[in-house]
Amino acid sequence: MVKLLPLVLSVSMGSASADSCAGSVADQSGSPCSYCSAPAGRVPSSLGDVAVAGCALCGLARHLERPRINEEARLIWLPEMSQAALNVVVRRIHSGLRRLGERLETEARPSLAVGERTLLYHGQQALLDRAREAKVRLGTSDPAELADALLRLSGAAFARCDALLGGVRMLPMGRLFEGSDDVYPAIVDSWRQTAGRPAEGTM
Repeated sequence: MVKLLPLVLSVSMGSASADSCAGSVADQSGSPCSYCSAPAGRVPSSLGDVAVAGCALCGLARHLERPRINEEARLIWLPEMSQAALNVVVRRIHSGLRRLGERLETEARPSLAVGERTLLYHGQQALLDRAREAKVRLGTSDPAELADALLRLSGAAFARCDALLGGVRMLPMGRLFEGSDDVYPAIVDSWRQTAGRPAEGTM
């Protein structure tokens, strides 16, 4: 059994990710994510890590400094679920929507309000409703504002991010930009292609 790495909302202290979201998209289909254990699939270079394999959603949680992060994610209060577990749930929702030919953006209503489409849509909305409590507790549900605060922390405080943030989680909003392009649909397609392969480890 593979031991998974802890996934904590974070920012990159370097400049590469913050300066631009443009870059290549690597295919890591054969590798399980080191944080959530699901097949990594396609991963934008701006979210990659040469040291460990990680999927795009887990990479996004570690790069809240991204220029368009407020379009890509929202902060929610969900202490009963880890960030890695939330990412697996979102992955399944988005894979289901993609299979049904629906849009992936959280605010998009399904083309037909029937069956699985309705369940997937309301599942996303239930998670998004938790943004209100995050705003009450943090004063914001915008990941960019949290990124700003994290970048101002001392080294000692930054090392305690997990304890400081408590039940704050990042909810992916169904889009992910590389430059001006939303590459998220292609990423979800790569997950669907590897869905039949067994993932290593447990959460």
